[in-house]
Amino acid sequence: MTDVLMHPGAAPADPSLAARLMSGGMPAQDVVVIAAAEQRPDGPFAQFRRSMRERFQAITNVGLTHPASGQAALARHDLPGRDGLPALSYLAAGDSAGRPVVFIHGTPGEASDWAPFLRRAPAGQHRLAIDRPGFGRSGPGAPVVALPEQARAIAALLEAGPGPAVVVGSSYGGPVALQLAANHPDLVSGVLLVGAAADPVRERTHPAQRLAALRAVSSLLPRPLVHSNAELLVLRRELEALGQRIGRIRAPVTILQGLHDTLVPAENAAYLAERLVGVARRRVVLVERAGHFLHILRSTLVEDTLRHLLAEAKAPGPAPAALS
Repeated sequence: MTDVLMHPGAAPADPSLAARLMSGGMPAQDVVVIAAAEQRPDGPFAQFRRSMRERFQAITNVGLTHPASGQAALARHDLPGRDGLPALSYLAAGDSAGRPVVFIHGTPGEASDWAPFLRRAPAGQHRLAIDRPGFGRSGPGAPVVALPEQARAIAALLEAGPGPAVVVGSSYGGPVALQLAANHPDLVSGVLLVGAAADPVRERTHPAQRLAALRAVSSLLPRPLVHSNAELLVLRRELEALGQRIGRIRAPVTILQGLHDTLVPAENAAYLAERLVGVARRRVVLVERAGHFLHILRSTLVEDTLRHLLAEAKAPGPAPAALS
């Protein structure tokens, strides 16, 4: 993917997953592996420990620290609810007249998860991070588990001002971004997926999740965990429905995936690439020995990938100076 990512450590693609991608018709230059800085043994115990660590971090954020970010000021905005849509709260930074880039968090999460990216907003960009419906300061009080409803709320925000945007979705935010691109194609000029869930077959529910959904238990849990559990319990169903619409997406899509992701296995990238048959261009960046939290632990790589997507994504007017 030499025209996508000029990043130190680029290496020939992993033979197993890359072979599946290319056998599905992807050009070799659109599949790349970012090599690990060092190679270490990876036995069953290491895999188990990594899995436990990522699950713990997903709930607590312990051990997840963003690198130093830029200086752009953050502003909090609220879009009132209307026509059955919940009120939507979001953070924004950069040039309000610039090219919009919308960041969608995972589960649980909130807009501030993307704050370092907003603070690094370059000239000519307007960066927005959304509190997804049911999280952060956005309404409603009950969880919104349907992907189309979440996408519709974000579409209302884009229609209210920013207009067509490049959309970045991490983890659960990935399928929300895809649903937005499929259902509202006039509002999405490009999609960057970072460790995005997609393949319904790979979604499993644990008995503890069903226990946590009982009123006697959920009443003791904080709102983000209750809402997160509710949407994860039905995610397989939602992804099955989304899978029927992915082929309608036309905007270019880049998939960024850690090969050691234990929350969203790397095979999700292949599932997506095989179904994004109508996009202007599909690209896959696989990162060796990287886990789920690429937007935190490999933020420079995410920025590089976003910059190249922006350079080719269709947008009204000339490209901003930072990308020309």
